[in-house]
Amino acid sequence: MKERLRTILRRARGLASVLRDRFPLTAPGLVFTALVVLAARVGFAAVDLVLLGAAALGATTLVFAGLTVGLGAWRTHAALRLHAATSALSIECDRPVRTGFQLPRPWWIPGLRVTWRWTAPEAEVRVIADGPWLEEEVLGTRRGWSESLERRIELNDAFGLVRWVFRRPSAQAVRMLPSVGGLKQMQVMRTLSGGSDLAHPDGTPDGERFDLRQYAPGDPIRFVLWSVFARTRALVVRTPERALSAARKTLAYLVTGEADEPAAGAARVALEYGALGGAWAFGTDGVDAPAETREAAFEALARSRNADRAHAGEGLGTFLRQANRDGSGRAVVFVPARPGPWLDRLMQSAGTLPRDGSGRLPLEFMVCLDGVGTRPKRSGWSRLFVDGAEGQGSDAGVRDDELGHVVSALGSLRARVVVVDRKSGRVQGAGG
Repeated sequence: MKERLRTILRRARGLASVLRDRFPLTAPGLVFTALVVLAARVGFAAVDLVLLGAAALGATTLVFAGLTVGLGAWRTHAALRLHAATSALSIECDRPVRTGFQLPRPWWIPGLRVTWRWTAPEAEVRVIADGPWLEEEVLGTRRGWSESLERRIELNDAFGLVRWVFRRPSAQAVRMLPSVGGLKQMQVMRTLSGGSDLAHPDGTPDGERFDLRQYAPGDPIRFVLWSVFARTRALVVRTPERALSAARKTLAYLVTGEADEPAAGAARVALEYGALGGAWAFGTDGVDAPAETREAAFEALARSRNADRAHAGEGLGTFLRQANRDGSGRAVVFVPARPGPWLDRLMQSAGTLPRDGSGRLPLEFMVCLDGVGTRPKRSGWSRLFVDGAEGQGSDAGVRDDELGHVVSALGSLRARVVVVDRKSGRVQGAGG
């Protein structure tokens, strides 16, 4: 029910925004026009020259404002026809970048103001005056991927009475990568898996006889365990243990959810600085195929922003089966520090994975946050009227009890848990 109401409110806001953009007068312009009309009517009725003069001056101001904005709109429209950028944009959050989009600076039109912003995807836009041009500088706030870009260009007069709005769509893909914050590197420990390169640490290079199996004709009699035979009347012999070798492939997976931006930033550090080793695969909620190149991984990282939160955490098992066909890999899972429905689904998915001889999961969980703080609670009405995507935008202020809940829940799976603070760059083991 709440989701349906949010959808209706979102559509109503969009319709109101379109209607407002098509109307040439601003709110102050409407009030000013009403006052001019009122002064003219009263002035004519009372033959008041003062009121008639004020009405004439106000009407002249409105005409001048309209001509100013009209000339600017004509000049801007001509400039937009010549601008046809199609190359994809790659933006790092929290780092301003100039996109190359620019409009002429109409210095010869007195009082004209030209501003614009992005309507899709979300980003902070600053217009910088550089000589005869107005250039665009963008600061990304959250990671994301968009196949197109739309700008809302607004022209106003000096008094803010009249405006003209252009909505300029462009077939320009935008990739926003998460900020790395204070993380300069990410040490992802490698583990051991079955193989034949190294012997057991306590054995010889040929392998000590630590494993057991049933006796078969031809086995040396000195390897029979007579103590076991005395208790069970079964003949078993010692056999060389399977040697251990370093895992040949590291798997990394990002779980999406509320306050997942620090986890995405930590995953980016691991990908960008080679912490996953030479052979790796990366997956995330909302992206089906594992990525095995850095560009493909960055694209998956950006696309994860649009993942369906109703299924967050469910894809871990499928990803591991697809990317770990030979069974020699290990997995590092980046998760948010704020609990949510994703946690139960992730634990259910991880609980179906095979364990090693000691009963431990071959997983390492990276619980990521931007510091521990306080977060105000919103009322039911505010949760309804605030868009769900906006409500997920606050990644700071994860409470201590929320962090403890996530760490204890993941620790119960008998897997290694590490807490990563993106803001300060601290990485600290929490269990396992």
